[in-house]
Amino acid sequence: MDSISRHEQLLRVFHLIDILFGARHPLSTGELKDRLRQRGVIDEMSDKNIRRDIEFLGKFGYAVRKSTKQSARGARCQAWSIEACQGADELTAPSVTLPELLSLAAARDFLAPLAGTFYWRGIAQLLGKLERVATPALLAYAAEHKDGLVVHPRPLEAKYRSRTLTAIHRAIRRTLELDIRYTSLADTRPRRTVIRPEALVVYDGAIYIAGYRAPEPGRRRSRAADAIRFFKLDRVSDAKTTSRTFARHDTPVESLLADSITMFRSPEPPRRFRIRVDAERARWACEKPFHPRQKVKRLADGGVVLEIERAWDEELIPQLLALGEMAEVLEPVDVRERITDTARRIIACYEGERLHTFDGLQVGSGRTRIPSVGDTGPL
Repeated sequence: MDSISRHEQLLRVFHLIDILFGARHPLSTGELKDRLRQRGVIDEMSDKNIRRDIEFLGKFGYAVRKSTKQSARGARCQAWSIEACQGADELTAPSVTLPELLSLAAARDFLAPLAGTFYWRGIAQLLGKLERVATPALLAYAAEHKDGLVVHPRPLEAKYRSRTLTAIHRAIRRTLELDIRYTSLADTRPRRTVIRPEALVVYDGAIYIAGYRAPEPGRRRSRAADAIRFFKLDRVSDAKTTSRTFARHDTPVESLLADSITMFRSPEPPRRFRIRVDAERARWACEKPFHPRQKVKRLADGGVVLEIERAWDEELIPQLLALGEMAEVLEPVDVRERITDTARRIIACYEGERLHTFDGLQVGSGRTRIPSVGDTGPL
């Protein structure tokens, strides 16, 4: 069973515990399914899977009792209950400490990009339950200290449409191809794309769909087409599940991201980098870090040499350029040449006599005139 299926089963099991403990009479398989639907836990499910979940409860010490009852149609059917005083300790309302309550509230802020998904609803419901068992004095004290932790930049709540997130989650859970309208940075309008979604990835306050492009009938697959891609949800204008299923890739998305500190992936294999960083930025380069698997060699002058076994040019070069003269690529040699060429083109932007005017501000190579106090118009 994959991680998503296991997560879904555990979610159902916790709801089944709550439903069975709260029921006055044994519940049939159909009644259990109806209550799970009412809670938004399932859309449709076979009786066999419900029985499997109930067996799962028995393996973990719950005294599940099997009986029969008369259905609404008058037929006899199986029914389920949990015997009194068996397994009830697991559902005793816990005492809640301030650190636990504050930590959960902070976790909710971190999950804000997932507003509209079952992750968001789940943590909101859990907070509600804890608030009911916490004392009023504890809740008041927590409210006074709620600003003790700042999440910056704060993710926008309800940034994404609930219908879109629901469709994406359903496609991932059921391994269904997903039909999306997507506007890449190179496009001016949305294009229809069919993908095979593997997971949702939260990165830098935004959500990405990690997946592969679905093969087009009659067209030969290229190496680039088989590479995993990350579709930023901000650029998805619509998403609909299809009826076509697919097989998940053997390598989990989390493993594919192990060689990257950003969301960049390339069909080309990563390669080895050696980077020297001046003493002034050495600590920053180690704390950031440049790469999750970097090795650090400290130099006598306070600088460091970063050794990175697996990285991509297009991921590291922008970070190196941001450090300017404080970082030097020792290898690969061709990356040194690319950065040299980029530096020359940057210098060319600031040299010469040609000026450009943008909203009253004259900018140009070698000369920039800032409007004086008497000038009008926005900068």
